[in-house]
Amino acid sequence: MRKERKNFFKSLAKHLTYETVKEVKIGSRFIGENHPVFIIAEVSANHRGKINNALRAIEFAAEAGADAIKFQHLTHDKIAADTFVYDNNEDKPIGTMSGLYKTAELPYEWTNTLVAHAKKNNITFLSTPFDKGAVDLLDRAGVPAFKIASYELTDDIFLRYVAKKGKPIIISTGMAYLEEVAHAVRIIQEEGNNQIIILHCISIYPPKSFKDLNLRAIKTLQESFQLPVGYSDHSTPPYLSAPITAVALGACIIEKHLTDNRDGGSNDDRNSLTFGEFKRMVEEIRRTEQSLSECGIKQPVVYSKHIGDEIADRWARRSLYAAKDIPAGAIITENAIITLRPFGGIDPKDFQIIKGRKTQRAINARSPITFDDFFT
Repeated sequence: MRKERKNFFKSLAKHLTYETVKEVKIGSRFIGENHPVFIIAEVSANHRGKINNALRAIEFAAEAGADAIKFQHLTHDKIAADTFVYDNNEDKPIGTMSGLYKTAELPYEWTNTLVAHAKKNNITFLSTPFDKGAVDLLDRAGVPAFKIASYELTDDIFLRYVAKKGKPIIISTGMAYLEEVAHAVRIIQEEGNNQIIILHCISIYPPKSFKDLNLRAIKTLQESFQLPVGYSDHSTPPYLSAPITAVALGACIIEKHLTDNRDGGSNDDRNSLTFGEFKRMVEEIRRTEQSLSECGIKQPVVYSKHIGDEIADRWARRSLYAAKDIPAGAIITENAIITLRPFGGIDPKDFQIIKGRKTQRAINARSPITFDDFFT
């Protein structure tokens, strides 16, 4: 039977036999269960068309403690049509959709320079491609993983093209229903690629309320797909509660925008953390990881030789003391005792053992009461 079962699964199409994934390797880092949170500094359009801004962002991200720096490889006329876009408050066009993306373009000729600078600063270089040419360019540049933006989640043609490269894929899920996420995951898996990390994401920059972040969806994604799940945060800066909470819920990746100036003028600057804020976020995430790192068993903290640990601290618990002078031969009642710190007498939970018994010797007021006072 074992052989027949093995042959049965072997005969199935690959996309029907994928197993639970607990970790995905990107570069030299494992991401997922029992590994440190992988922190991505998202530059997006915050380079503002100047390579020096992009290079400085790499240095900032590395200094702040991020694991990866991420850009976006896009060309305005390959990402959007020339459809007119209207202001929400006015009935007049403010330009074409393709035109709006022109200021966010990253010149493709920067790629090798940025990759080399990231390597020099010991930080992983990532980028989101928005067309097949960008995918090929990043693949040739040795980028270790691909990021799929929320708006491309439903582009099966593009997902298949990326999946065929055989590299890990990080997919954002803004605007999506669970069924749409499941469809995207299946499309990637059908191409023989199960190196998938899902990012919970809200695509409003920023959401009107922190309630909109719906961070419990992280747990839903984990349970639904049995794949590593992270969080791409677009909450209002400079607040850090959302990424910290996401880590506490088990997010294995935190992605957050980084800028050198929130008033810099790019489409993403105002929704980004500054260098100091981003560095603090990294520090808080690492502290959160430490806070969650133990086994979860409720027990005292123990240090070597009990120096300053909770075992030593138990000395300060209460025990039974004499509420007044108690002569030898007195019968102990509750009125005769008081509970005081530190622990030097009988544990209060053992009071019933001595209640109603006669003392064998006198006990001075405010002195600890011990079993020796009754059993000599």
